[in-house]
This record gives sequence, structure tokens and C-alpha cells, in this order.
Amino acid sequence: MSVSSGVRDRRPVASVVFDGAVAGLALVVAAVAVWWFVVDAQSGDLRRLGTCLLIGLPLMQLLTRFPFPLSVSHAGVEIQFDVGVLVFLLCFAPPATALLAWVLCSVPTNLLQQKSWVSRTFNASINVLVGPVLLGMLALLDAGQVVDGRYRAVALDAGLLEALCVGAAVLAVFAVDFGVSALSVAVQQRTSLRSELAHPGAWLGAGATIAVGGLGYLGGLVEEELHTVAAALLVIPLLVTMYATRTMRTTRDVARRTEALFEAATALHTQGRRADLARALQKHARMVAGTPSAMVRSVRPGDDEIGVPVVAGDGVVLYVTAPRHRDPQQRLADQRALEALASVGEAAFFRVSASEEMHGLARRDVVTGLPNRLQFSERLAVELERARDAGRLERLVVLYLDLDGFKGVNDRFGHEAGDELLRLVGTRLRDTLRGGSTVARLGGDEFAVLLPDCNDVDGLCRRVLMALRVEVRMRGHVLRVQGSIGLSRAHPGDDVGMLLRKADTAMYRAKATGKNRWVEFRPELLEEEIARLQVIEDLQQTPAEAFVVHYQPIVDLPTGDVVGLEALVRWRRDRGRGGQPLVGPDEFIGLAERSGTVIAIGDAVLRTVARDAEQLQRHAGRPLDLMVNVSPVQLRHADFTERVAAAVRQTAASGCRLHLEMTESVMIEDDSASSLRDLAETGALLTIDDFGTGFSSLGYLRHRPFSSFKIDRSFVRDIATEPTARALVEGMVKMGQALDLAVVAEGVEHVEQAEILRGMGCPLAQGYLYCAPVPVEEVHELLLGRRARPLSA
Repeated sequence: MSVSSGVRDRRPVASVVFDGAVAGLALVVAAVAVWWFVVDAQSGDLRRLGTCLLIGLPLMQLLTRFPFPLSVSHAGVEIQFDVGVLVFLLCFAPPATALLAWVLCSVPTNLLQQKSWVSRTFNASINVLVGPVLLGMLALLDAGQVVDGRYRAVALDAGLLEALCVGAAVLAVFAVDFGVSALSVAVQQRTSLRSELAHPGAWLGAGATIAVGGLGYLGGLVEEELHTVAAALLVIPLLVTMYATRTMRTTRDVARRTEALFEAATALHTQGRRADLARALQKHARMVAGTPSAMVRSVRPGDDEIGVPVVAGDGVVLYVTAPRHRDPQQRLADQRALEALASVGEAAFFRVSASEEMHGLARRDVVTGLPNRLQFSERLAVELERARDAGRLERLVVLYLDLDGFKGVNDRFGHEAGDELLRLVGTRLRDTLRGGSTVARLGGDEFAVLLPDCNDVDGLCRRVLMALRVEVRMRGHVLRVQGSIGLSRAHPGDDVGMLLRKADTAMYRAKATGKNRWVEFRPELLEEEIARLQVIEDLQQTPAEAFVVHYQPIVDLPTGDVVGLEALVRWRRDRGRGGQPLVGPDEFIGLAERSGTVIAIGDAVLRTVARDAEQLQRHAGRPLDLMVNVSPVQLRHADFTERVAAAVRQTAASGCRLHLEMTESVMIEDDSASSLRDLAETGALLTIDDFGTGFSSLGYLRHRPFSSFKIDRSFVRDIATEPTARALVEGMVKMGQALDLAVVAEGVEHVEQAEILRGMGCPLAQGYLYCAPVPVEEVHELLLGRRARPLSA
């Protein structure tokens, strides 16, 4: 019996102890055998020992080449039919001589096998131990007798009872050998002893062992009755038996490999990680090859090995190797089995690689290569739990970042340029934040940063703001992008969604208060955000008639005549309380732009102004300039130009002219030139609102079809008290005259301001000095008087 495979990379301590005990006991038996031979030796015993070795060694070398595996799933336990040699030796020589000869034949025969040293040592030890077992059983069954004054273990009286005794003794040897070997394999592989003993082939192995033992007994009878040379004739039936056994073994090997390959195909395709797959591949390589020496490694097979390459993905090539068998047919069978296993392994590695790639894509942003929202949320959940366990929740910080001005880059230069900018920002953030931090792109121009243990929040935010200040040259333009940051610290009861929501709320406050700054979350910010979301929800559900238009006159400064009106929208917000005052545009237009409802609001204002134009002109008795504010969101809408054209036609029919007011920011957008030309071709006049607070580029003024601009109220407010403000306003007026653009001064509230503006040559003014924005009915009375009388007069 032998142990040949199923050995794990790291043997359990119990296995080492058990095999060591077996080897130690074998050493004791060997020492006793030597001592017994020395004590019992008589004349001629040394020569007889030599004869035993001369007969036993070749026979054992021959018989060990024909092992019979009991298991078809792995080659853990094998039967070796060398017990017949032991029976013959006990028939041929005295017990002491036969036992020593058996020890001297067993040890070199097993140690020279092509197996692991663990298996070789165990097999040699168990072979040594079966010697005294067979001797003891024969003595117990009283099968021996004294011949010529010396005891012989087998009497050789050729009786049926003696043959049955020999068979029973051989069966006992098989049982001990099989039991000890099965126990060794069970301990090594951490399987149950019952599973190792419950092999269907055990009965066949027991029968074959008894048959070979019977041949040894028959050889002893022939040598006793005829001549020693005549016993050699028994080699013929022995060889026939061995070749029959070899055929059976080949059949069982085929069955074992087939079953092992099917099991490997099932097991390998259930692995989810490459490391687990490599370990499973090595385990099944040993089962397929039937040897513990089979390995999966990155080193090519040596000259004494066979091997098959396995492509493991990402340029990694592994090799499934096994010892080169001396039998060509066995070697060919091993090679083909390993090739089949390698094919299954490659398919499994390809599946795992594809799964890992899909898993990575699902958790990674394709533009920047950074973690996406899903992976960031997963990491945040892990770090939040760690911080909670470590009692450092207050040091876990989440930053929510938004790029200011990114949309302009996308609109001017296209999404490819926008993606390049996102990659640049992602790289700068990753290089700035190291040491356990996580940088992710959440979508659009929004990024997030997770710091599990942050002690210097202010310094952190300063570094991040510097990283967000990107200056890049695109198509001859130098673009400067900066960012706004919202910060939230973890508190008891916070989860992933709550932390991100807090940081997002703080970020919007940073944008609303000037951008290029950071704001830390405070509870009142969430309340304000909830209020803003309520406003957005109300805007989305508000009908068009809830938006009313008030008008504020535009006055000709030299004459005081009302020459135009600016339409200003008001929202009649009905929240079920009745008598709700009108809401001014400053409180909802920004949120309307954020939610997209500004398009519907703008359409409602255009329709109202076009409808009011006829009666306004009738009460004024002269053409009027009607000014309507336009959001950049409206300008980007597909059919906005058609809607303006319809309003222009209706307004022109009454004799009035429609002006579209827009802020300076629309001038810098690359596609604004064509959009503005299209609007101008409809007959609408274009006006720059709040001039001086944005880009104020003379080049844009020259190349855009504007007919007028309005000086922002922040300059007009201080012209009576600050020389600098007066100089700036005067410069703007002169610039308008040079460019042939009409100039309107906004926010005129005092007579002194109006006098200064008139002295500068500013032609038009607007403000509370003349009239607050009023409903259309009150404008009729003002128009009947032709002139706007200063309120202080």
C-alpha cells in the first residue's frame, strides 16, 4: 500500500506527527530485525540472506511498477502487490532472515520511487511494518512448524487449512496496510477516515492481494518440493497477473482523469478571483496527474517534467507541470490530461478577467479613471464603520467639489475638451491628496474626496482649492477654471447618503456665496436647501398664469419722457394660505434656471409682453421699447429663436420694438455669435444687462449685434460720492457713444444722480426715482402723462 497524491501545500501538524510516528515505529522494527538476525544466525544464514535479497529485490522492483489505485477521484491510496515477496521469503528462509531481507528490500525499493519524499518515506515505513504483522498472524494461526531444528513460519504441508491460514494472514496485512495508509491520507487532506476507507475498489484490491500472496505461497511449495529454479517459473503467472492489473489500472486511470477533469471544469468555473482560481487549478492538476508533485507556477517545466502553458490574462502565463513518467504511454496520457485541464483553466481565467473588467467598469469612471459614485459609496461605508469602531467619527471628512465655469468649456470647445479638463483636474486632485484618501468623480463636473482621518480641514480645503484652479490653453484661449467645495464631518447616526447630502448642500452654498471657496455643513444649510427644493417643486407645478409681469419705465434723461419699459416677472406663489405677496425674481429665477423651469417662465413673459404691447402703445400714443430679460438657459433652447420671432411680429404690429436683455456672460460662449445673429435677424434688439460686472470686453461688443447696454446699479449708486465710480460711469457712457450704442443707467434713485448722468451725456435712465415696477394697469396712467415725474419732486 502507498500514498501518492492529494498532499496539501502545508501539511497539518497532525499529519506530520502521525507519519513521524509510523516512521519511528518502522525504525524500531528494522532495529529489531537486525538484532534478531544477529542473535538467531546459524551457519549458512548469511548466504541465505544474500539469496533472499537476490530474489526479493528484483521482484519488488518489478511489482512496485504495477500499483493499483483504489480511488478514481484521486490517487491517494494505491495497492502494491509486494506482499507476495514477503510470503515467499517466509516460506524460503527462517523468520529472522526473511524479516531482515524484507526490510532490506523494502527500504531502497520505496525510496527510489518517483514520488515526493513524504510519500517515499511513508511507503517504506509501512512496508517495513507489515513484516511483523504477517509473521504475527501466521504464528497466531499456527501455520508454522519446526523443520531441521529451526522454526519456519509456514509449514508447507500443502494442506487446505494452511492455504487458508496464509490467505487470512495476507488479508490481515492488507487491512492494516490499507487502514494506516487511509488514515494518513485523511489527516493530510483533512477528510474523514470513513470517506478514505469507503472505496469500491477496496474489495478488488483485497482479492488481488490474496492472489499475489497465494503466488508467493505457491512459490514456496514449488521450491520445497522441486527446486529453487523451478519456483522461477511462477514469474510467468505473476507477470500475467501484473499486466492484468496494469490494464485495470489504465482503465481506472482513464476513469480517474475523466472524473477529475469534470470536477475541475465545475470547480474552476465557480471561482471568482484569480488567486482562488490558481489554487483550485493546482489542486485539480494534482488530481488529474495523480501526483502531489503537480504544480501551477510561472516557471517553465524542467527537463524531468511535462508542462502545459495557461494564459491567465493581463499577459500572465502560468504552467501546469507534473513529473515526467518513465512509461511513454503514461507520460502521453498525463500530457493530454494536463492539456485538457489547461484548456478548462484558460476558459475560467478568461471568465474571471471579463468579470473583473466588468466589475471595474461598473465602479470606475471611464473618463478620468477615478472611482465612480458606486465605488466611492462602498469605500465610504467601509471607512465610516471603521471610524465608528475606532471612535474617530469627527475626523472622517467628505468633500463635495464642483468646477465653476466647466459648462462654458463644454459649450465653447466641445465635450472632448471638457473630458480633457476633467482628466487634468482628476490627476491634480489625486496628486494633491495621498495617504489613504479617495478621490472620485461622481458625474458631470462633480468630484468627491474621502479622508478617513483628517486633522487639518482648513489646510486640506486650501490645497484642494489650489488643485482646482486649473489654467489650460485650448484653441488659442487661456481658460481658468476654479471650484467650490462643500465639506461635511461624520457624526453619530450618519450614513453614506446623509454625508454626501450634507457635503452637497454645503457645496451649493459655496457656489451661491461667490464660488472659489469652501463651506462646512451646518444644520441650517439643510433647512435652506429643503426650502430651495420646495421652491423648485412649486415652480414645476405652477401654471403659467401664476407668473405676472410688472413694468418699470425707462426715461429719456434730457426730456423726462418715458421711452420704454422693462418687463419684470413676479410669481404669485399660492401655498394655500391666501393673500400671499408676489415673489420677486431674485428669489426664484436662479432656482428656475437650476431646474429648467425658466424656459416655461420666459415663454410666459414673452407672450404677456407681446399681448400687452398694443394697449401700452395706445395709452402712450407713441412707439415704445419693451425690454425682456432672457436667461442663458433660454438661449440654448432649440426653438427659442422661433418663439422670439413670433413675439417680435406681434410687438411690431402695435408699433413697439422688442429688446432682449442678457448678461455679459453670454458673449464669451463660442456658439453665442451665431445664436445672437439669429436673434437679431428676427428683428429683436439685443441689450447687455448689468454691464461692468462681468467680462466687459470691447472686442465682444464690436463683434456681437448689440444695440445698447445698461450700466449696473452698483456703479450708479456711488457716482455722487466716489470719484472713481463717477469716472467709470463716464467712461462707459463715452464708450457707448463711440460704439453707437444706447446707454441706460440702472438704479437711479436720487435727483443728484440723475443730474450727474445728464451732465455726462447719458441718454437714458431707469430706477425708483421715476417709478417702481408696477402692474400694467398702473403703467397706463403713467403713460398718459407722457413723462415720468421724479418721486421726490
